[in-house]
Amino acid sequence: MKPWLLQLGRLKLGKNHNIASWHLQFFLLFIALPVLLILTLFAFFYRYQIIENTKNQRELTLRQYASGINVELQNMSIIAASLIHNTTLMERSMALINASTAEQRYFVSSEIEKIFQNYSILSRQLVGFYMIPEGQNPHITRNFAGIIFPRGEIETCIRMADANRGIISIPDSLYFSYGQPSGWYVASLSVSPSKGGYATGVRTLIVSFVLNPLVDFFRQANVEPPQNSSDYFLAGRGGKILASSQADCIGDDIESIPQRYGKSRIVIKAPVDISGWKVAEAINVRSLTRPLDIILYLLYLSLIVIVLLFIRYNTLFFARILSPLKHMVSKMEAVGSGDFSVRAESGDFIELNKMSESFNYMVEKISILTEAIKEEQKERIRTEIEALRYQLNPHFLCNALNAIRMMAIITKNDSIRKMSAALMMITEDTLAREDTVYPLEHELHILDSYVLIMQVRYGNTFELLKDVDNSLLSMGVPSMILQPLVENSILHGFHGLSGPGIIVVSAALKEETLVISVRDNGNGMDADTLTDIFSGGGEGHKGLSRIGLYNVRRRILLSYGSPYDVEVVSYPGEGTVVTLKLPVQKTHPHESRVKEESPA
Repeated sequence: MKPWLLQLGRLKLGKNHNIASWHLQFFLLFIALPVLLILTLFAFFYRYQIIENTKNQRELTLRQYASGINVELQNMSIIAASLIHNTTLMERSMALINASTAEQRYFVSSEIEKIFQNYSILSRQLVGFYMIPEGQNPHITRNFAGIIFPRGEIETCIRMADANRGIISIPDSLYFSYGQPSGWYVASLSVSPSKGGYATGVRTLIVSFVLNPLVDFFRQANVEPPQNSSDYFLAGRGGKILASSQADCIGDDIESIPQRYGKSRIVIKAPVDISGWKVAEAINVRSLTRPLDIILYLLYLSLIVIVLLFIRYNTLFFARILSPLKHMVSKMEAVGSGDFSVRAESGDFIELNKMSESFNYMVEKISILTEAIKEEQKERIRTEIEALRYQLNPHFLCNALNAIRMMAIITKNDSIRKMSAALMMITEDTLAREDTVYPLEHELHILDSYVLIMQVRYGNTFELLKDVDNSLLSMGVPSMILQPLVENSILHGFHGLSGPGIIVVSAALKEETLVISVRDNGNGMDADTLTDIFSGGGEGHKGLSRIGLYNVRRRILLSYGSPYDVEVVSYPGEGTVVTLKLPVQKTHPHESRVKEESPA
């Protein structure tokens, strides 16, 4: 598992949980909760897609219904225009006005009736014609008894026709056909002849007809189940609802429908161009998403059942595991109290049995090691007592050297005095603790004493030069840290050298680090020797003392750690440079007792 998941688990679950509780909470956090979120997001996305797809489909269907209504109104407008320009009808209307007897009026009315019947057949509609002659009673022809002419509708049609002569007018109203289901809606057109045209006895012609596309539009509400049904509306030019599948909405403003239903319905609209009307549908959102809600409910229920089953499984499974683990914990606590005689028992699981075997093996090893440590501590105490006893010998040596030095002074033997003083200075430094830190100035005096002794042995075959600024003399360095490096140069670097050997000791401060270099012009070393230089295995190439360099480096690493270290750069025939990197340590300026009696 990815580390960030583990970190999140620790963050959320804490540290004071048993395994069963941690496992259960981990399952809920990283399995059950993500599944729940995925199901919820899927349902939200799928619900959105269902609503959008249904909305687009219904908008297309609504535009088709609006187009059907528009075509129906156009066709009937053509019928009305054709009638108002029909010369035969105009002539018969004049004859009807001029008829002097009832027989003549009946004959002319029959001819007008035939004209209207022909047009009703041509229209293929349930239609009624209402012709109002000048100064005569209206002439009515219809092929469907359900079409009536309400007085209010007639007056509206006449006013619109008189105001717009020669133009087809569509009243902003509908009425239901007489004696028929409420879904049979009747629309009307009216037209009056233009003045100044041919002679006519018609004042106004009204054409009323069943608007079949509108009938089909509202019939949907009766076809759909009540819980799934949408509500349908037809609004006039002013926004007033003329017809609706919900009777209590008739007369309301179409723009109030969204506020009426809120978020439970989606309202879509489509215009009827020729009349300026609008058809609208309020889609029941609940009916669209009910199948998805049922599926989602079943999924949530299944998830709850899975969680409950997992809780039961978690309880039974970990009860079998935790019992031997608790037993193991009690044994561990006993071991922690110092009782190494306890042993874990085997159980039913291979993994736990392996753990018990490992635990028993570990306890056995700890018991053996504990006994060994006790014996080692006894031996160390014996060794320390022995070391204290032998520690008197080096002090006796220092006292003897001091006596020799005093005798050399009395006998005025300067060479013996200087050598004994130098050897005594080095011996006293050697007796110091390993963690003793001296000023660099003191370490350089020790180095002078050592070089004096070595020059007595080897003569003036080499020379020691020091390049150290006075400001660095108070810097602290470990005791006897430079002597092994100079010793390597004298004993091994200058071995067989034809010319005089030169050793240069320099010091500098670089980025809060004291850098001390010991450089010689001796034989140098090859790459293999450099690789093996810090192995600490005794004599190296041409007698090179690996122990000295190894100990110097180990003292620095143990005392100060990284980045403080020892670096060696050497090339055959060119010499060697050993560089010490030490921390900056200030010491209090002081003059050592050895310096006061310096052999130099």
